This record gives sequence, C-alpha cells and structure tokens, in this order.
Amino acid sequence: MVSFFTSNIPAFMKGELEKLFHKINPLIKKNAKYMMFAVPLLFISVFNLIFFLFFGGFSNGMVAVVVVYALMAAVGMALYKESKHIKKKIQQLELEHIVTRIEKSDILNEHKKKDYISLIKAQPKMGLQTFINFLTEENDRRKMMEE
Repeated sequence: MVSFFTSNIPAFMKGELEKLFHKINPLIKKNAKYMMFAVPLLFISVFNLIFFLFFGGFSNGMVAVVVVYALMAAVGMALYKESKHIKKKIQQLELEHIVTRIEKSDILNEHKKKDYISLIKAQPKMGLQTFINFLTEENDRRKMMEE
C-alpha cells in the first residue's frame, strides 16, 4: 500500500510517509475488513426487509426470516459505526504523528513550526498536504545549510 502512494515522490518524503503508514496500517486494514462486511450485510438485509414488507407480506412462517434479516441489518450497522470510529482514530493518529514530527524538527525555527501546527489543527483534512509542504521546506532549508 505504501509503495502505491509513494511511487512518484522524493526520497525525503517517502521515508516519512512510510513511517506514518506503518503506524496506521493495522487500523486501515481493520477498517477495510469492517466495511467489507458491513456494506453487503446492510444492503442485503434492508433490500430483503423492504421486499418482504411491500411484496411478500408477513405470514407466520416468515417471521423467523424477517428476524434474521433484522439481525443482519443490526450487525451491519454496528460494523459500519465501528468503522467510522476507527476512521476517526486513524485521522487522530495521523495528526498526532505529523505534529510530533514537526515538533522534533531542528531545521525550522519555532515560529514556522507553530505556524504549521496551527494550520494542521485548523484544517485537519488538509493535514497530509501541510505535512508534505513542511517536509519540502525542511528539505530545502537542510540543503541551504549544507551549501
């Protein structure tokens, strides 16, 4: 997964992004598994419940089938909600890693680091792009210091 996202980026960014993906990869896999089961369970159960409600009617023999579909829908909904919680945790871990990495930088001054951190906290959805901008600026300054 990491090689797919990091195939066309510079080496200084690739290492940092690999560290980030290594940290959140178990949660990404767990989230994918939950979604893989949640969506079909919800779709099948809701479709069949609607079908029974409008076209089949409820007879005495069909109550057990309806209960099974309702349980499937409940399990699907629970898995879907859990995947949403995992997604929030992934975003939180991602932001924590990014902020920690920015704080550890010796190349940029404290003012620039605070600017990047406040920008990440103000716009968490743009955190990865801001992190890439930070890494680019840090690399440029590192090259200037070496010359």
